[in-house]
This record gives sequence, C-alpha cells and structure tokens, in this order.
Amino acid sequence: MVCLTTIAATGCSRHHEDKWSRARPPVFKVTGRVMWNGEPAAGAIVALNSLSHNLTASGMTDTKGEFVLTTWRQGDGATAGDHRVTIQTILISGWTADLSPIEVNTMPPIYEKPETSGLTATISDKGKNVLVLEVAGPRRGPTTSVPFPGPKKS
Repeated sequence: MVCLTTIAATGCSRHHEDKWSRARPPVFKVTGRVMWNGEPAAGAIVALNSLSHNLTASGMTDTKGEFVLTTWRQGDGATAGDHRVTIQTILISGWTADLSPIEVNTMPPIYEKPETSGLTATISDKGKNVLVLEVAGPRRGPTTSVPFPGPKKS
C-alpha cells in the first residue's frame, strides 16, 4: 500500500507533457522590479505582451516592488524577443449592492495598455533577464482597498 501511494504521489507531481505543451514556444526566467515615482510599487500587476507570439507573461510585485513572470507555470518566465509592457495596481474602491467589488486601477492610465505605456522589454534566451521598470505620475483612487462589508443583516 505504501509503495502504491508513493508511486501515485510522484506520478501526479510530475509535469504532464502532451502534444500541446510540446508545441509551446520556450520561455526564459524573468525577474524585475517596478519603481513608481522612485518608490517600490507594491501589488502591481506586470504584463509582458510578446510582439512575436500571441502570449502574455505576467506577475505581481511584492512589497519591495519585485516580481517573477509566469507564462505557463508559476515563475517559468516569458518568451524570447521584444515585448510591450503594461502595469496596473488594482484596488477595491467599494462594493455594489450585490456585494461585487468595484475595482480601480490606481496607476496612471497610460500604463494599462500596451499601445500607450511606452514601456518595452527584450527577453533573451541566453543569460539573465532582469527588468527595472520605472513609471511616474499621480495615484488615482484609493490608497488601500475598501474592506469587504460582509453579508447584509436582515
């Protein structure tokens, strides 16, 4: 029984490769940091939109503004080549009557679209890919998310 459990556990933990995963373009580790007006941008969503593949790699910054990108599996990176970059910081500014969150991007709006952000990155298939992304502009909306109000009491 112990052997059977061990075999089942190791079999399930391996990455399953099929014809679709073998056809994927390779990705390369990408780390980086987002600085907003000279300060680390905590909780920012960074997305690299490939210009040669119809793929996006993304990651979220920690309290130091640092991130690791993911395309297929957690932390695997981005495809090699040129990318347009977007950055957003989403906070909850309130709640609707049915308790759905009202989300607001507090980053200046220029950075939320690849066509307008002005941010680019080139990812290499050799060596380290470390990005430093600098953004500027005033914060929009709240500085912290509004807490969940909980269910309505009758």
